[in-house]
Amino acid sequence: MQRVRRLLDLAEHPNTGEEEAALASAHAAALMLRHGLDAAAIRRGTTGRVETIDGIEFEVSNRGGHARERCWALHLVCDALGCKGAQRWTGVKGRGIRSAKRVTMTVIGPEAVLDGMRVLLPSITLQMENQVRPALRRFTAAELEYVTAKDRRARAAADFRRAFYVGFGSGVATKLRDRVGEVTEQVRGTGAELVLLDRTALVQAEFDRRFPGLRPARGTTLDRDGYDTGRKAGHHADLNDRTIGGFPTGELTT
Repeated sequence: MQRVRRLLDLAEHPNTGEEEAALASAHAAALMLRHGLDAAAIRRGTTGRVETIDGIEFEVSNRGGHARERCWALHLVCDALGCKGAQRWTGVKGRGIRSAKRVTMTVIGPEAVLDGMRVLLPSITLQMENQVRPALRRFTAAELEYVTAKDRRARAAADFRRAFYVGFGSGVATKLRDRVGEVTEQVRGTGAELVLLDRTALVQAEFDRRFPGLRPARGTTLDRDGYDTGRKAGHHADLNDRTIGGFPTGELTT
């Protein structure tokens, strides 16, 4: 945990470059993901204890009115790890989440996985914000060069950004599902692989208990370029410590 905290401090430091911050954030997420999943599987397989299903809360920024898509991206990440999320917000009644002053996600899942989620969710959010800015600049330069109307440029940029968030979450979720599959294979035959199957029903039951009659979010059309760009960025996010490679130890103490 101390190593993870040092990595996050490096990622969030104002003097850290975007690429270095994304790498540090991804490395922190990889450590929490690996140890959270493996520890839960080993504990369940060797002691037979029933896992505790609990919930955590995570504040989601509504900067630019994009909280809905940020939440959407994080929901995809939660689903990939066998968790379920719901969001609520405060603001002007009847104006919806776009005008919300505060947006909070509640994530329901196994206690061991939630330990990792406490670091993984801010890590994913940081990477997502770091990646969307250069992607948006490239999109604006290539696609909006000859669009002179300010309202059209602003609307196109907002559509791209919102779609990018969702695509990024989808790309990360694909990598996480692959990792869950790897963990299942590693413990196959020991009885520990049942932990991931058992979690689904337990998480759903606790989610239904806490949020009876919850309404699903309405669907929406996403900008194809933004989604595809975000998905590629998310799919190449370094969430697996075996692909990140060595991280210079001298940088962890800056």
